[in-house]
Amino acid sequence: MSEDASLKPGRPAARRRISRAGIALFLFASSALAQAWLAPKGEASLGVAYQNVYTRDHLFSEGERRYRGSIRVNTVLFGLTYSFTDRLAAGASVPYVAARYVGTNPNNVPGFEVLDDGSYHGTFTDLRLDLRYNLLRDPAMVTPFVSAIIPTRDYPTFGQSAPSSGLEQYLVGVWLGRRLDPILEAGFAQLRYSYAFVEEVLGITHDRSNADLEIGYFLTPSLGISATGSYQKTHGGLDVPLPGTLESTAFQGTPYWDHRDRLAQTNYLNVGGIVSYALTGSLDVFVVYQSTVWGRNFHAVQPGLAFGMNWGFSPRRVIRRFVRKSPTGGPSGG
Repeated sequence: MSEDASLKPGRPAARRRISRAGIALFLFASSALAQAWLAPKGEASLGVAYQNVYTRDHLFSEGERRYRGSIRVNTVLFGLTYSFTDRLAAGASVPYVAARYVGTNPNNVPGFEVLDDGSYHGTFTDLRLDLRYNLLRDPAMVTPFVSAIIPTRDYPTFGQSAPSSGLEQYLVGVWLGRRLDPILEAGFAQLRYSYAFVEEVLGITHDRSNADLEIGYFLTPSLGISATGSYQKTHGGLDVPLPGTLESTAFQGTPYWDHRDRLAQTNYLNVGGIVSYALTGSLDVFVVYQSTVWGRNFHAVQPGLAFGMNWGFSPRRVIRRFVRKSPTGGPSGG
């Protein structure tokens, strides 16, 4: 079989290869293990990834870039998906986040756990559950999805180095994907749009829209490269004025000040790339790079790096290996 033929649309090998790229594709967008292509019926994918994000500049309400101390965030992400049919798949993922803030502008709130003390603080944050259904395959993959993001515990959320927002979120969206043949025989593109209904804080709504794009190409059946972009628009929320202005002074006198990170009207555009390699027919490794090119009310990513692996397997076959039969059909052993 030629390299091009092995990656034809609809081929099981191509579906496995692209579907297992999900944990790399949108690790930074917090939508790991979800994409337009689904693995074949009965197959699962287990992914583990490490992400290191550094930020030193805060982007304020008009895009002003100011140094307000440095933040280093280390994340280990665990994810699992399973295809019940060729069209229906479910997934779950949970990250462990350890972050540290170093600077002279800590966001420590009296009465709450202190995070911005120059030390790393780590915790498991939010469980993410995804359900995808492949609605259409020709002329393009159309895969609607629903997701729920639920905090695993009451972790601290006040601080420059807060691990996450601690808010429940419910998402609806759609993945679109297509092979790029006949223009690029081994190329593909996929686009995700989602709308998140986010738990209100102090009566303020701050839902958001996210759009994520990947354009990829398999240099060989094993080696793939991609260019990515991630855009977020917050619907509602609050602007965070530049410190030292009259607007900032007035904002600090409101009850929203201590919640500014969770309520910020965060808008951004990140761009990056992915290199993935299939070590075997079931094991992939990948490296991801991403950086912020535009943003408002946001900690700029400067840069973000990640690497990890994905193992595709059949749970039924794994079970059979551990429950071996004797030649007569009964269980082995004494």
